[in-house]
Parts: sequence; structure tokens; C-alpha cells
Amino acid sequence: MRLDARRDDGAGAIVVIAMSGIVVVAFVIALLVTDLLSARARAAAAADLGALAGAPAAASRADDEACATAAWVVHQNDATLRACTVIDLDISVTASARPKALWSRWLSALAAGSPEPQVTARAGLR
Repeated sequence: MRLDARRDDGAGAIVVIAMSGIVVVAFVIALLVTDLLSARARAAAAADLGALAGAPAAASRADDEACATAAWVVHQNDATLRACTVIDLDISVTASARPKALWSRWLSALAAGSPEPQVTARAGLR
């Protein structure tokens, strides 16, 4: 009985195509995770800066001015103000940021509208 060596012709190409597909999928997943982490970092920076910007007005008991200042700073940092509260002499700012890549937003919408990353920061005299 003699084995036919030609039965294995093209097997290497199939392995290369399969491995290439795995590499592409891993790369896309890495891009998604990076984009979401970037959105969270932007939200954190915006919340921190918004709280710090609104703290002087909160300390002088000008609640509306404190939240207006925080909202402006959050908006300038490409994020959305979700909540702003002034309690005593402290201001608490919650901000969220959308992923920048279009395909990240599409995937987020496809995944039952998963929420944008939200971060809360606090600043004040306490």
C-alpha cells in the first residue's frame, strides 16, 4: 500500500489562512478594548477637570455657577456631563465619553446599547 503524497497539497495554505483570520480577529478585539479604555480615560479626565474647575465656585456657595463651569470644562474635554451636585463645599461631577471609532459605537449599539463609560470625580474643601 502506497500513500499518496499529493493528498496534503494545499494544507499549508489552509493553515496560513486560518492563522491569519485568528490574528485579524485578535487585532480587532484589541482595537475595541483600546477604544473603550480610551473613552473611559477621557471621561475620567473630564470629570476630574470639571470638578476642579467648579470647586472655587462651590466653595463660595455659588452652586449654579459651579455646575455651569464644570459643564463647560467637561464639554471642552469631549465628554458629556451626566450629573453635577454641590453638597456643602464639595462638588461632584459625573462625566461620560463615547468611543471615538465608528465601529466601536456600532458594536456598542449592537450589544443592546451598552452604556458609555461613566466616571465620577469630587473636589472641594472637605
